[in-house]
Order: sequence, then C-alpha cells, then structure tokens
Amino acid sequence: MMRLLPFIPLFGIILLVYWTLVQFGIFPRGLNVIVLNITLPSGHLWRPTWGDIMVLTGIVALYVELFKSTRTSETTIADHLLSTIVLIFYLVYWLTNPSGGNSVFLILTCMSFLDVIAGFTITISSARRDLSIGGK
Repeated sequence: MMRLLPFIPLFGIILLVYWTLVQFGIFPRGLNVIVLNITLPSGHLWRPTWGDIMVLTGIVALYVELFKSTRTSETTIADHLLSTIVLIFYLVYWLTNPSGGNSVFLILTCMSFLDVIAGFTITISSARRDLSIGGK
C-alpha cells in the first residue's frame, strides 16, 4: 500500500468522498450543516460546517500534492497524469451535475487545477536544476 501512495492523487480521494456523500443524499444540502462548536480563546464561537471541512481538507491535500511534486522520479509523470485526469473529472462534474454547482466544489476544482499547474511547474524547475547541477 505504501508503494502506491505516491501514485494516488489526493484530490481524487476528495472527489470520491464528495461523490459518495452526494449518492447518500448528504451533499450538497449538508455542506452548510454545522459540524461542531469551538470556543476560541477570544471567547468567540467558531462553528465550522461540512463545507468548511471539505475546503480545509483540500488545502491540506494541495500542500501534500505540492510537496510530492518536488521530487523527480519515475513516479512523478504517472502522478501528474493521474492528477490531470482527476482535474478533468472535477471540471466535467462541476459543469454537468447540479450537486457540483456550489462554491465548495468550485474551490476544490480550483485547488485541483492549481495542483496540476504547480505540479508540472515545480517538477520542470526541479528537473532543470538537477540537470544543471549534474552537467556542471
């Protein structure tokens, strides 16, 4: 399982979770349901919703995906290819399904787009640096 981890696009997992929750009738109507109440040190009550949790999960996934794109190995190309396919699924779902037509899903789609663009950019920059160091 650990050998497959570099190949798995995390945004694909988030898309699968979102789609599954749509199939059970929880999303998109449940995106505004408050998950829990947290009292901050200021005394203010923070009440995150499921939509907030999905966006925060997307931010964490984006960080991990960007970190994965800094390595230059044979798995990088497969990872970028799968991330691009996941982005296409996000775009098609957002454009064709009413359950994807909300701000939370659009933000996740934009994060997936950033993952693909930044992943290619970072990988190319890293590979160029590796070539220049090796060629001296």
